[in-house]
Amino acid sequence: MPHTNPIRMTVDLGMILAFTLTALFVLATATIPALAGKELPASTGSHAVTAAGKGAVSTEPDVATATIGVEILRPTVKEATSAAQAVMTDVWAALVAQNIDESDIQISHLNIFAERLGPDGQMNENQTRYHASNILLITIRDLDSIDAVLDAALDAGANNIYSVDFSLSDPAAVESEARAGAVSRQN
Repeated sequence: MPHTNPIRMTVDLGMILAFTLTALFVLATATIPALAGKELPASTGSHAVTAAGKGAVSTEPDVATATIGVEILRPTVKEATSAAQAVMTDVWAALVAQNIDESDIQISHLNIFAERLGPDGQMNENQTRYHASNILLITIRDLDSIDAVLDAALDAGANNIYSVDFSLSDPAAVESEARAGAVSRQN
């Protein structure tokens, strides 16, 4: 009896199965025109159709989200947090003066940590300093005002601009348009 390679047998069986399924599909679809004009029996199960497509839409962003903050370094936690809060109160007022709605300003982050290492290594307890950082997330709906808004925040004492991200305030309409484009490409 000749030696058979199990991998080769698997490939051969796979090809036979693929050929058989293809032939059954061709035979099944060839009989559909023969049923034209005849009533088909009612379906007893549920059916699903899945389609994949690609639709692309280009659009300009209409909103920006800026992450800005302040970091303060002081000898005590109380001094650091008080100073950071005072700056953020001024920044908040400056943003409102730039026509940013208060509902578009959110406190995103508050962090306090000790600085215990100096240029010469570990510092003494009385040399420890504390960092307090306070971060705001701001939604800017008038893109033409981004520079003025950020400048006002910096002028009010913010000392970090972490990011400015652009997006759509309502992406649903653009997503719907992209889906419609994907469907029309399939037809």
